[in-house]
Amino acid sequence: MRKLFAKDLKIKFIETLNELDEFSYEEGNPFLIKIGTDKYFVFLKNLSPAYFKNSPDVTRVQLPYSEHFLKIFKADIPFIILGYDVDTDTVVAWNPTKVKERLNAKSNVSLYSRSSLQENVKDDEFRFGYLSNGERIIVFKRENLTNFFDVVFDLFKENAVPKTTEPKQPATLTEITDKELLQIIKPLLKKNKVLQAVEETSKYYENKHNNMTFRDWHKLVSELYRKMNT
Repeated sequence: MRKLFAKDLKIKFIETLNELDEFSYEEGNPFLIKIGTDKYFVFLKNLSPAYFKNSPDVTRVQLPYSEHFLKIFKADIPFIILGYDVDTDTVVAWNPTKVKERLNAKSNVSLYSRSSLQENVKDDEFRFGYLSNGERIIVFKRENLTNFFDVVFDLFKENAVPKTTEPKQPATLTEITDKELLQIIKPLLKKNKVLQAVEETSKYYENKHNNMTFRDWHKLVSELYRKMNT
C-alpha cells in the first residue's frame, strides 16, 4: 500500500472539509478542528498492511505513545482517528469513545481494518465492518468527510444501520473571482453581451454550484457588469 507524507495527508483532509462554510483547523497532528460550534480532535494516519501471515486482508494504523494525547485526555472534546488508504481514496474510522480509552495504554496501539472493505465501499455510503473482537469500524470515501462529522456518533450506536448520504450542497456563490472565468466573460460584458456571459458562467460552474439557478447567475454577472461600468 502506498503512503502519503503526513503534510500531504493533512492537505487532502483540509481540502475536502474546506467545502464546509464554518470549518477551521489548527496546526499539528493530532489537531483541533471546528465545524460551526462543534469541536473535534482529529488524528490522521496512513493505513498499512498488518502483515498477518494467515490474514493478509488486515490493515491497520498504529498509535505511538505521545505527550500530545495527554491534552486530549483532559479535554471534553471527541477524539476521532481516521485511517487513510491512498490507493482507494478511502477513510476508516473507529469508535471515538473506545479509542480515547486506549490512548497511551502501551508504546504502540494498533487499530485494525480490512482492505476488502476499503476496496468495495461506494461513493455515497458509510459501510460497516466488524473485527474479530466484534468492534465496529466505519469505512467511507474521503469525499464523504463533509457528511461524516454530522453522523459520526449515530454510526457507532448499537442499533445503527449502514446508510447512504446525500452530498451537501456547495455554498451559494456570492462573487465571481475565478481568473479563468473572468477572462472569458469580461470581454463579453464589454460588448454588453450579458446573457451570453451568464450562460458561460453557468456552464463553467455546472459541476460545483448546481444549487444555483439561472436567476442567481444573472444576478452575479449583472453585479460584475455594473462594477465594470461605474
